[in-house]
Amino acid sequence: MRRGSWVPLFCLAAATVSLPVLAQPRPAGPTSETAPQTEDQRKAQDHFHRARELYQAGKYSEAIAELEVARGLDPKAKDLVLNLGIVHERLGKYDEAIGHLRSYLEMDGVTPAERARAEGMIKRIEGAKDAAPAPTVAPTATAPTTAPPPTSAPSAEPPPRGRVDALTVAAGAVAVVGLGVGAGVGIYALGARPAEGFVTGRDGSYATLQQKTNDAHTAAIIADVSLGVGVVATLVTAWLYFGRTKAPASAPEAASRAARFSVTPAPARAGGAVLLGGAF
Repeated sequence: MRRGSWVPLFCLAAATVSLPVLAQPRPAGPTSETAPQTEDQRKAQDHFHRARELYQAGKYSEAIAELEVARGLDPKAKDLVLNLGIVHERLGKYDEAIGHLRSYLEMDGVTPAERARAEGMIKRIEGAKDAAPAPTVAPTATAPTTAPPPTSAPSAEPPPRGRVDALTVAAGAVAVVGLGVGAGVGIYALGARPAEGFVTGRDGSYATLQQKTNDAHTAAIIADVSLGVGVVATLVTAWLYFGRTKAPASAPEAASRAARFSVTPAPARAGGAVLLGGAF
């Protein structure tokens, strides 16, 4: 490839600085249609065209990668170095842009007009670098030790059971009375019934036998009912004692417990976005 055969298609013409730097070819000098002389130069030309397409699509980092590959294949192509400086400036990487432009000034074949233009670009980029605000550190970038450690929610312990109140005492009393009466009347019924082998006339009259039999039967019924009431009352007493908490929570305690285990929603954090833009 003859020296000067690369066309800085990424550069702005001096009179059209408001257009994108990669939008139009240089108006003068050898055109990019000059055929490369080696296989590496042809490959470099292909990477150069892909870089231009990526730049026009706004993919500046990918365009830089293509330009670097092209420069590796054709290191003497000065316009590749110039375009690397332009695209780095587009990304706001002022130091890299200035470094590429200074390397461009040291290459062979740079004309006085090209040197003057590159020096003007360096001066402009240095001014933009000085005017750029210093990067700020986000508050979230502080050491994690300053943030309070996460706390786990306290586990709620079940309240103790075994309440003794008026209902429990009353049910227990009914159970005791029912079981006691049933047992006592049952014993009486066993003693009141006629003896085995009761003989009327010898052991008593028929009326006496009938009376003892009726008394024993009535006592047995009363004993059965009393025992049934006592058993039911015993079950109710057990449920009233074991099925309920030991003591009902008072209103202040309930409010305090609700406040202690409630989850307070965290305040919404204002989001932010960094918008990058630029114009030539």
